Amino acid sequence: MKVKSEISINLGHSIKLIRNERGLSLSQLSKDTGISKAMLSQIERFESSPTVELLWKLSQGLNIEYTALLNSRNSNLIENSINNDGAVFTPIYISKKANKTEVFHIFLAPFNMQKRAAHNNVSEESITVLEGQLEVFYDGKWHLLKTGEQTTFDANQKHGYQTTSTSAKFINILVYK
Repeated sequence: MKVKSEISINLGHSIKLIRNERGLSLSQLSKDTGISKAMLSQIERFESSPTVELLWKLSQGLNIEYTALLNSRNSNLIENSINNDGAVFTPIYISKKANKTEVFHIFLAPFNMQKRAAHNNVSEESITVLEGQLEVFYDGKWHLLKTGEQTTFDANQKHGYQTTSTSAKFINILVYK
């Protein structure tokens, strides 16, 4: 039997708890998120580790912050880095105030692309490149950012990040509606 990680257990518990608190069936959550009922059930039973994209879909469908899915309600300690095919997303700041904000440190390996659907619960996204070069897609085109450069855009549109021959490290700030 496969050993379940702390993050998978926290995620499964969080989803089931939030779903039950809101009186949602797996079928309704599936409709709200676009994730199959079978996959949601596997996540809740700790039998599947979702991709970063599935975590985004869950947060969008539940209208909550991305990192709220990762936090255990029983512990303040979580394994906070999420690996996704050459990308490492590490939450470094989460605000619970009126304008909820999350800050991530993201590492992308060379020749890595991360595509994102429109975030209907995020008003603004800001990127600051710490190291390397990063192309950021928004407003229908790619924008090249070099070390030290920054951009901000409306996150309620298709967007993404990609590296070419070198890796990139950047700060990603999400400001929720």
